[in-house]
Amino acid sequence: MPITNSIRSEHGFTLVEVLVVMMIVGLLAAAALPGMRRHLANADIRAAAEEMRSGIEQARSEAIRRNNTVRFDRNGTGWNVVLPGSGGAPDTTLFSRAARGQTQVTVTSDVDSISFSGSGWTSPFGQAMNLSFKAPSADACRPGGSGRLPAAVRSSPV
Repeated sequence: MPITNSIRSEHGFTLVEVLVVMMIVGLLAAAALPGMRRHLANADIRAAAEEMRSGIEQARSEAIRRNNTVRFDRNGTGWNVVLPGSGGAPDTTLFSRAARGQTQVTVTSDVDSISFSGSGWTSPFGQAMNLSFKAPSADACRPGGSGRLPAAVRSSPV
């Protein structure tokens, strides 16, 4: 009868190895968390600013398309594009974007509405809407894309 050495092969990890790996992963996650919070806050600001820009551009485009005055109304982080009623008729809401839920972004402006004439210019000519976007734990963020807003809108730094 042949004699065989029973060599015991071990598979898997020891408890100490698993705990060391978990500790390293925990330290890396703790180091990345503050940066991730800033990134999410900046992304929230960018999203709110892009929604406002989109609404303003939509109001201007609609004014040109209808060859009539159209108004952009800001309400918190949401907005409405409104066709003012004529001759005592009620205003007609053309487009609406509800205020963003679950956001810590605050939007402030010097005026809450801006009107565009049928030619696409602000009415009265030269009217501006200065917007400011802020969120806790956010750094100064720069607009994405071209970073240009319509001439009627100026963004103040965060």
